[in-house]
Amino acid sequence: MILTHSKVVTTKKGNKRMTTYYIRGSTIWLNYYVDGKRIQKSTKLKDTPKNINIVTSKIIPALDIKIATGEIYKKKPKTFEYYGNIFLQQKNSNRSFTVKQEYYLRVIEFFKGREIDTITRLDIKRYLSSLNMKSVSLKVYKSCINEIFELAIDDSAIDFNPALNIRLRTDTKIEIEYYTKEEVKKLLSVATGVMKAYLEIAFNTGMRVGEILGLQLGDFKNGYIHIKRTRTKGIIGTGKTINSRRIVPYPEYVMPFIKKIQTNNIFIFGNIDDADKLKKRWAKVVKDSGVVRHKLSSTRHTFATLMLKDNIVSINELSGLLGHNKASTTLEYYASVIESKNIDLGVNFSLFNDVNRLQNSDNKKIN
Repeated sequence: MILTHSKVVTTKKGNKRMTTYYIRGSTIWLNYYVDGKRIQKSTKLKDTPKNINIVTSKIIPALDIKIATGEIYKKKPKTFEYYGNIFLQQKNSNRSFTVKQEYYLRVIEFFKGREIDTITRLDIKRYLSSLNMKSVSLKVYKSCINEIFELAIDDSAIDFNPALNIRLRTDTKIEIEYYTKEEVKKLLSVATGVMKAYLEIAFNTGMRVGEILGLQLGDFKNGYIHIKRTRTKGIIGTGKTINSRRIVPYPEYVMPFIKKIQTNNIFIFGNIDDADKLKKRWAKVVKDSGVVRHKLSSTRHTFATLMLKDNIVSINELSGLLGHNKASTTLEYYASVIESKNIDLGVNFSLFNDVNRLQNSDNKKIN
């Protein structure tokens, strides 16, 4: 037997309540009237205090406004793709659009042809669960889905957002892969041409692959690289985060290696406009050096790890060099390399300068 109970959560209109919610089974349902006709509709949200708060503070007030203004059934639900294209138009001016565009297009393609009001919460959960990727990438997909449904709500095509309050799985922590100083020396000693120039920049600056491939000669000024753009899959972007546009120091001895590979192309690395085009060259360098093969991005991890291990920079300073939005992001990646043995506080260290007091106290006890 399915138990139900209801609760009035809004004001009355005449003698009839506008919108109430009730529980059927373990799901929150809505109860409201339009033109004297009673309508019961599932929110597809489970009966939890958090979801009830969403229903009472967001869904019901929005629905009541639509009922009061007569907008409730003015719009015929359109496809997910229709609102997806509006979403793309709005995001097109964002700094991170070129980086995330591929994710957005995959979401829209998956739900292509589906009317927006036929997509359930379970459909969204199954889709997100099917994606084999880190949670940081999953968040981009979830955010895209959520915003597209919000556009449909704004258009009065649907009453509530089925993507609200969906939890994503957490990642298993993976250890950072990096090279030791000796291994870096071996890699640089066998690298030639394009890879020599690339690796000298990568190991000495911690720049991302796309940032290095987007470099032009004019970006090198007075011992600093002015990072202004990225190149990924041939697309020129403005960077992964708002702090990606930054200035980082570089050693002057790198410049001769850069000049050796120059062509008439405006970019230092010419037609190499994506990390995939460096894979074979990277594999050869690793093989010739005899070191363990890590991903090409390990050059960035190597820079960050060694800078911390040698106490050259603080977490805040490293965060700025890497172009992270906040130091907590840097700490999340590299906390494991900050070892307590690197900190020497001395045998007589006392945070509150109590050493003399403790010694005097001990002497009194002896006497």
